[in-house]
Amino acid sequence: MKLHSVKEILMKKYEELDITDPFIFAKVMSDKKLCKPLLESILNIKIRDIEYVDYEETIQMTIKSKGIRLDIYVEDDNNTVFNLEMQTTAYKELPKRSRYYQGVIDLNMIEKGEPYDILKESYVIFICTFDFFGKNKCIYEFENLCIDDCEIKLNDGTHKIFLNTKGDKKGINKELKSLLEYFDGKEPESDLTKQIDEKVIAVRKNTRWRREYMSLQMEMNLKYREGLKAGEAKGRSEGQDNVNKLNKILLAEKRYDDLEKTIQDKEYQEKLMREYNILD
Repeated sequence: MKLHSVKEILMKKYEELDITDPFIFAKVMSDKKLCKPLLESILNIKIRDIEYVDYEETIQMTIKSKGIRLDIYVEDDNNTVFNLEMQTTAYKELPKRSRYYQGVIDLNMIEKGEPYDILKESYVIFICTFDFFGKNKCIYEFENLCIDDCEIKLNDGTHKIFLNTKGDKKGINKELKSLLEYFDGKEPESDLTKQIDEKVIAVRKNTRWRREYMSLQMEMNLKYREGLKAGEAKGRSEGQDNVNKLNKILLAEKRYDDLEKTIQDKEYQEKLMREYNILD
């Protein structure tokens, strides 16, 4: 892979980042004055308040083996939890990623031996800049239903929502329409999208966050290059292509620990390739 292609993936200038970059999205949505109305618009409900769940010692430890990090994880005043993620890469494993995130959230809520009824209502919400399901809908919401009778719900309290910024926006609330258009690259029009855009600019001007982002990029760049070398060491162009495909997916999913592990552990690398259906 040419150097300029690597730069396109890893060295995007901080000043050019927009709300669809996961790093920027997470920093912007760490402001509850922006995150709460976003959730209200998506779910078409009113939320009195939200609190950010401190998962540095809980979820972060639970998912350490996968090397991923939830973008935004909050809880409202009704004890409902929400995981918000920005998605710009339409890889086919996205539904399974939502399943994994749901499991991570559940594991964080319950300790061994505790009753299952303490599990809270939970939403995993992916904001996608593409139409994963190809039906031109803006909102795809999933719950567990009986196959033989769709009126029978399992009522396990889990919800998965995939938003599509490019779908038909008829029938959705005005604020959500403005949000999806803004996430799709259009100029902000509503008060909320203008506030979000102002926050994006403020995040880009924040020196500490700029350093944090650049440090992360340098680490990712190093791991990516090591991955490329590992691919070249296979001695076959097909093997190198497969390694490069895997590296791109792991970077998109922020599975940095896994990316590092694949450099040292070829069996684990092959396992992940099969997990993502890279190998035939």
